[in-house]
Amino acid sequence: MVIVGDADASYRVVPTGDESEQSEDLRELSVDEIRTALNELSDDDDFQSIIDNCPTNTPLVYDDIDYLTRHLPTTSLQKCQELSENTPFKKELLLQVAYVERQNSLVGHSDNVLEYYLEQRDEIAEKLRSSDEIDNEIERSFFSYLLLASALIEELTTETVLNELFREEARLDSITEHVRSMGHAKRLQTLCDIQILTGGDHGSLVDVKDRRNNLVHDAQKRAGLNELESRREVAEILEKTDQCASVLLTISGKNIESVIARRGCSPYIDHAQSEAIADTIATWEREHEDHLKTLESCDRASLEELRWDVEESSSGNYDVTDGFEFDGFDDEELYGILMDFLEGAEEAFLDRIDADANESNLDRFDFALMILLCGEHSYEEIARWLDTDEKYVQRKENVIAWRASKFEKELVEEIPRPEDPTWPSKAAEDEEDTS
Repeated sequence: MVIVGDADASYRVVPTGDESEQSEDLRELSVDEIRTALNELSDDDDFQSIIDNCPTNTPLVYDDIDYLTRHLPTTSLQKCQELSENTPFKKELLLQVAYVERQNSLVGHSDNVLEYYLEQRDEIAEKLRSSDEIDNEIERSFFSYLLLASALIEELTTETVLNELFREEARLDSITEHVRSMGHAKRLQTLCDIQILTGGDHGSLVDVKDRRNNLVHDAQKRAGLNELESRREVAEILEKTDQCASVLLTISGKNIESVIARRGCSPYIDHAQSEAIADTIATWEREHEDHLKTLESCDRASLEELRWDVEESSSGNYDVTDGFEFDGFDDEELYGILMDFLEGAEEAFLDRIDADANESNLDRFDFALMILLCGEHSYEEIARWLDTDEKYVQRKENVIAWRASKFEKELVEEIPRPEDPTWPSKAAEDEEDTS
């Protein structure tokens, strides 16, 4: 624990359990000393090696340190012990800092690029709407957009390949080095080979890569728009590029919340909505006390039991399935308050799905697969909703059947266990023969 004050800071370790009476401040450090020690760590190759070997999440059912020490290679743990002898930090704190840095290394890259990408996409879309021809401004915006889209796709591709390889439990420096030394084309091919990426999406992503390379290397033609004769053609390229980015955001587990919300199994949806209602009640107790009292005093409402059909609901108008009696109801003011409450609950609902995916023993994408498989949807449907290949869904069902922990099992009624063999369909074989 680091306590930072106006002029100095202290680092101390507080043991738990029987040793709690022996806790004491181990070292007094100034803010500058702590900053210097952390900066030295960030420049240390051994510490970077520990970061590279850390997982991107630790399941809620495990203590972080227990999970990390069991998961990292012995060499990484030895490096952690050695560093603790030469720094002000205990080995447990060093390991936690490395774990946080591992998370930040992923979040920082792709999420920052995603933010710039969305801003640039909005900018060129506005320019296309307001201009009758492809002028220099559109060319510049298109060039910037395509570079950002390509950068985002490359970051997400790298993350996904790393996650896929790390899921095989071989968390070695050489894997990270190998993946980062791959060319973008090779990473895309790897995702295609393991079938998390479909052949059609792979082809579209290669097209984006090639277009980006042509633009970068073709300084004379600037944005390379000379072959495009209309705003519509530019818009079509933007739409295809957006779709490619969306596929990578899904298979990397970045935007799985809405799919789970619409298609998830009933036990999980009930759990997540129940948690969301409780969170929203707590928020309204602080921010909308009068309106909350209005709802709580209404004989028709049972707030804790409120549930809604996500597929049938629309923005500002929620299809309530439980917790409110509408028969003969015509109070527009109360209805407005109820819809406002459910709007907050909808946001909390997606936040809960996001939190559960982060706390799962499964990767975020595998977590989504589990929830959808428990909903008894077909492999084909799940593959379509998650922008992946049907065979990948089948293979991951095997993994989920034995890797799910108590945390996941408490969220769904039953983890699917594959039984019957699944051979390629005749239609798929015929399609491959003609391609």
